[in-house]
Amino acid sequence: MLNRNNATHEALRITLTITLCMLAGKWLDFSSPVYFALYPTIAMTKGRDFSCLGLYRMFMPTLVSASLALVVSELFYQHPFIIWTISLVAFDQLRRRADTPQKLGAMLMPTFNWILIVVFSQQTTINIPERIWEIMAAMGMTIVIVRVMAALFPVTSGSKQPSLVVEPHPVSFRHRLVSLTLIGPGLAFLMTVDLLSATFCMVPVIAAATQFSRNQYLNVVKHRVVTQLGGCAIAVVFALLMAGHQNIASFYAIDLGLLIFALARLISRSTGPLRDTHCDALLATLLPIQLYMSNTGFGLSGTFLRAWELAVTLGILFALHTITQPWLTRDKKNLLTTGT
Repeated sequence: MLNRNNATHEALRITLTITLCMLAGKWLDFSSPVYFALYPTIAMTKGRDFSCLGLYRMFMPTLVSASLALVVSELFYQHPFIIWTISLVAFDQLRRRADTPQKLGAMLMPTFNWILIVVFSQQTTINIPERIWEIMAAMGMTIVIVRVMAALFPVTSGSKQPSLVVEPHPVSFRHRLVSLTLIGPGLAFLMTVDLLSATFCMVPVIAAATQFSRNQYLNVVKHRVVTQLGGCAIAVVFALLMAGHQNIASFYAIDLGLLIFALARLISRSTGPLRDTHCDALLATLLPIQLYMSNTGFGLSGTFLRAWELAVTLGILFALHTITQPWLTRDKKNLLTTGT
């Protein structure tokens, strides 16, 4: 358990880092300010090493993945099936190497950013090279602000979360097949249907599809129902409490900081699965705020649409688990019968 002083320092470090990045994304008029919420939140909730080298190692796979996706999308723009096929090969290579929970977590952002670039490249109105530049800008700004906050609120040994040493789990052909069976159709759907808002729904799909067992898969789905839908609900409440005053910079900044601090306080005072729940809830809350809230609108319609799309996605994942359960039980019975 973290002591009270360390918990406060961690909460302030999380709050100031994410708030400053989100405000910069809004006020500097980037076309995709969501990256300025995504990357600092990932860094502060999932990162353990806040040195320049540690942050570089965290972000570089994501940047490389996005850049490769850009190259593939530009080379085969007229051949979406080739893009889809190459994407499956890339996902399979990432899954083959993810033999521990830490590596599974590390493959989430590279996989999602590949999908993001591929899906967005199908839209002629979106400047994908500009998106890569904004990804780099968001990562660079995140690294600078994280380093400053780590200096102001040093990470002491008592505030570090213990690193669990887990033996590598063999990645079988079945694991890889399940991952591609879930991620592949999702990517194909997004490449075919003009529904960009649903792209972020691929995050829980990737998280569930890369688990090692059915129980872990089901736990991820249940966990995401609470965090993702709960985060959308908090974002709606925040938008309503702003009461149309989000165009006042100081008012918006203070309220956003207070919201992040409240959630960061829960993160800093918890450990284990409960901490993971609070971290996911923080990200699920901030993304719709950064995506949809503007100086002139609450963004409620976008947030409600996001919640609906997430509910449908998670419902499909749960339905797939329920539908395949009798087949798995039957196969086990046949195997036992044959064995006897």
